[in-house]
Order: sequence, then C-alpha cells, then structure tokens
Amino acid sequence: MAEILVVDDVEDVREGIVAVLQSAGHSITEAKDGAEAIAKLGQRRYDLVITDIMMPEKDGTEVIMFIEGLSPRPPVLAMSGGAPNVPAYMALHLARLKADATLMKPFRNEELRSKVEALLKH
Repeated sequence: MAEILVVDDVEDVREGIVAVLQSAGHSITEAKDGAEAIAKLGQRRYDLVITDIMMPEKDGTEVIMFIEGLSPRPPVLAMSGGAPNVPAYMALHLARLKADATLMKPFRNEELRSKVEALLKH
C-alpha cells in the first residue's frame, strides 16, 4: 500500500482516480488545486504524487517544481486533458521534462494502474 497525493481541480476526475487507486489498496489524499497540494506536501511525505497540469490556484507545473525541492522526492505522474486553447500534448510538454511519467486525459483505468505500479516499483 502506498500513500498517494491526487491533485485535480475537477472533482469527478479526482474521485474516479481515487476510486481506482483505493481499489488497488492505496491510501489517498486529495487536493483540489496546486496551492492545496503544495500545502499538503509541506506537511507529510507521499510515495507518489499524481497531478493535473492545467489548474487554478497554482498549476501542476508549480506543484512539480515544489516537489523538485523535496528530499526524498516522490515520483510524479503528470496528467492533462488540455484546455480550450492548449492541447494536452502542449500542456504536458514541460511536465515531461520534470515528471517521471505522463498521462493524457481521458485515460483508461488500466493505463492509470499500470503507470502507478511502475512508478511505485522504482
């Protein structure tokens, strides 16, 4: 069982991810935006952080940059579905440089489980 922080401003997406990961036996903490995620990261250690990129109140790139300064640094899975004027592949471009893995929305539950398990093995 891993301690995982899930960060997404869309409640339905966040709840879906939480359900998939809890069914796999993981303990999940949720954050609705980057500001809340950074506050939680300052309070405790996580085995993995899953963050959306496009969010209000600090975006996922700011979360990733904060994580860069942590020791030990948890692995990061960055995800995005893009925005009206920003395709997902562009939103994930910077994340690919700093995150350990990326996932383009929408994704299948199997894809999420596979990426999470691979990141937790390292």
